[in-house]
Amino acid sequence: MTFDRLAAFVPGARVADIFAGVGTMGMESLSRGAHSCVFFESSAEIHELLQNNVRTIAPDANAICWKTDVRKTSFRPRGGEGYVPYSLIFMDPPYRIAEEIQPRKSLAPVFKRLAKETLSTPDAIMVLRTPEHFETPDVAGWIVHDCWELSSMMIWIMTKPDAYKEDRERAAGTWVDPEEQTDENAEASEDFGADLELESDDEPDDADESA
Repeated sequence: MTFDRLAAFVPGARVADIFAGVGTMGMESLSRGAHSCVFFESSAEIHELLQNNVRTIAPDANAICWKTDVRKTSFRPRGGEGYVPYSLIFMDPPYRIAEEIQPRKSLAPVFKRLAKETLSTPDAIMVLRTPEHFETPDVAGWIVHDCWELSSMMIWIMTKPDAYKEDRERAAGTWVDPEEQTDENAEASEDFGADLELESDDEPDDADESA
C-alpha cells in the first residue's frame, strides 16, 4: 500500500533505507526502478542477512549495505558519490526507540542532518514509520505532509518546509492559481486606470475658464 501511494516518486530515486533490517523497503524500491539504495543497519547479524538478500535478489543493483550507527553516521558512504543526495528516505526505527525522535532526544539530530542539501534533494520525501497513536513528529528540517494509519503503525510522509506547498495549500483550501491571480490583478489595474481617465475628463468648470 505504501508503494502504491509513492509510485510516482520511486523510479529514478536515490533511496536511503535507514534502520533497514533485511532491506524490505530498499529492495522494493530497487525492484520498482529506483536508481540506487544505501541500506543502513547497525546490527552485525542483521547486516549479514541484509547483504545476502541484496546479493541474491538484486545482484546488479546500485546498492550499498553499510553497517553503521544511524545516530553517528555521515550518511555519505565511501564510494557512494552517485548515491546522494537522497530523494526518497525510509526511516523505520525499532518501536522501542521511536520515542527518541522527539526534540532533544537522541534521534532528533539525525533528521536535521538528513535535511542538509548535500544529503537530500529539495523535494525529497521521507517515509517515517512509528507505532500507532504516536504524537506528530516535531523534527528540524522536516514537516508532516501526510499521515496514513496502517494496522498497528502510522506512516508519516515528511517533506522539507518549502516543498510541495501547492499540494498542502490545495488540501487546506488556501491555494490560489497564480494565473488566476494575475488575471484578477490585471482586471483591477484596468478598472483603476478607467477611474483615473474618468476623473481627468470630468475637470471642474473653473479650469476651463482659467485656460
